[in-house]
Amino acid sequence: MHPSVEAFALAAGLLALGAALVHRFGFPPLPVYLLTGLLVGERLSVEELEPLPSLGLLLLLFSVGLEFGPDRLRELSGKATRAGLYDALALPLGFLLGLLAGLDLKGAALLAGVLYVSSSAVIVKLIIDLRRAANPESEVVLGVLVLEDLVVALLLALLGGHGAGGFLGGVVMAAFYLLFARYLGPRLVRFMEALSDELVLLLGAAFTTGTALLFHAVGASEGVGAFLSGVIAAGLGLRERLEHLFGPVRDLGVALFFLVVGAQALKLLKGLTPLAVGVVALGLFFKLPLNHLGGARAGLGKKRRLYSALYLVPRGEFNLVLGNLALAQGYPLVAQVAVLLVLLSIPLGALLIRYAPEIGEHLYPKAPKSKRVAPSRPG
Repeated sequence: MHPSVEAFALAAGLLALGAALVHRFGFPPLPVYLLTGLLVGERLSVEELEPLPSLGLLLLLFSVGLEFGPDRLRELSGKATRAGLYDALALPLGFLLGLLAGLDLKGAALLAGVLYVSSSAVIVKLIIDLRRAANPESEVVLGVLVLEDLVVALLLALLGGHGAGGFLGGVVMAAFYLLFARYLGPRLVRFMEALSDELVLLLGAAFTTGTALLFHAVGASEGVGAFLSGVIAAGLGLRERLEHLFGPVRDLGVALFFLVVGAQALKLLKGLTPLAVGVVALGLFFKLPLNHLGGARAGLGKKRRLYSALYLVPRGEFNLVLGNLALAQGYPLVAQVAVLLVLLSIPLGALLIRYAPEIGEHLYPKAPKSKRVAPSRPG
């Protein structure tokens, strides 16, 4: 039997066991996938799992692009935009922190992205599971997450390619794809409506991976190509159908991608420095005051703005993408921070989101109702 089958069977079994354990307690499984990689990285040949982890990463970015369609931009409220501007202040602060940590400009920019972006996958799932989607703070948080995904996609475009030539090549390719969608997209949608789900799945996979390959060929980031594929598909009105078709394949690939990142991070975390631990400690909490101020600018009350700040603590998918990119480009400190930040922030953030109302009641208790004293009648 081929060694890749054995590696896949072992990896899938361990991931399933870990996911079953955390689902029992209502926690997201992403940190467990990372921990699984850390625990079995020396015993599991992760190279045998390819190309599934790489495909999972592309499908993850494609799914993020699906959520970031033109309709979602139009739905962004002014409240969410104002909160997002305060949230984005984490970028220059993170960049300054990177320079103080001894990184060059590119490394500092990667660190800024790692500290800035929160996990859409984790936060949205928790909001839905806790039935808080209709709450005022949730509208603000979801708008902030859309803006974060856009900013990180731009960061990947700037930092993930091969210099200025790669960036310009990516811009040209993006312009070509957008023109294609503008003028030929409606015909393509009418054609796809008559196709079976199986054929749409295969065409969507070919479109996503083919676009990633073209972007890579011109020196741009293949991740941006996958993201752009999702944006175009969403703009053509294919979001619901493709989410339904790609969901299971994406989830499997993403689980394997996180496992591989965890296995590769084993050597990194063995050489963990106090500097990396300090940056992670700052990164866990330095967005809290920014998001609290953003919630105030969005018009939220004291408790609701606290909730919005707590909701944005978890980091996840994009942090690992940036950390993986940083490792490939020779910035192990950024990769260490990304992995450790995800491992700590998801369980901590899940607890903070779950108990946000109780924390709010403790910090902002309701004033006791004063008892009215009846006026005494004159004798």
